[in-house]
Amino acid sequence: ASPAVACVETDAFTAFDARRFETRLARLDLGARQTRLTVPFQEVSSYMVYLPPQGGKEGADRRTLELRERGITNSFVMQGESPLRWAISLGVFKTEAAARTEQARLAKQGVANARILPRGPQSQRFAYRFRDIDGELRNQIVEAGRGMPAAVLHICR
Repeated sequence: ASPAVACVETDAFTAFDARRFETRLARLDLGARQTRLTVPFQEVSSYMVYLPPQGGKEGADRRTLELRERGITNSFVMQGESPLRWAISLGVFKTEAAARTEQARLAKQGVANARILPRGPQSQRFAYRFRDIDGELRNQIVEAGRGMPAAVLHICR
């Protein structure tokens, strides 16, 4: 028998591929040697250019006035209960390249600290950890993941 591998894990699978992978793994009867890990994932659908919050509502009002003095009128003070409360949105863009172009344009107008934030729905993906497996079983796990990009095995982090 080949020596046991302490711990290997996969990259994160979509929910659909995770179900397919688990179905293929079931015949290996890994029991407690297999663990499914939930991995937070954000599907990026747009990019926001913004100024981070500074000094609450008063700071946001002051920054908005400074922007108007520079000829920038397309801004929105963010409210609500979030870490971005009192941040100033300067636009939302479909691509990161478009957001970077806007960030550079704003810098030329003297707007410092403009940042880019990827936006989109939060979801979950799933990774798998395998402990105390031998080389033959490792090969069977690799075979179960054939055709799935996330099935690459690497040493546990």
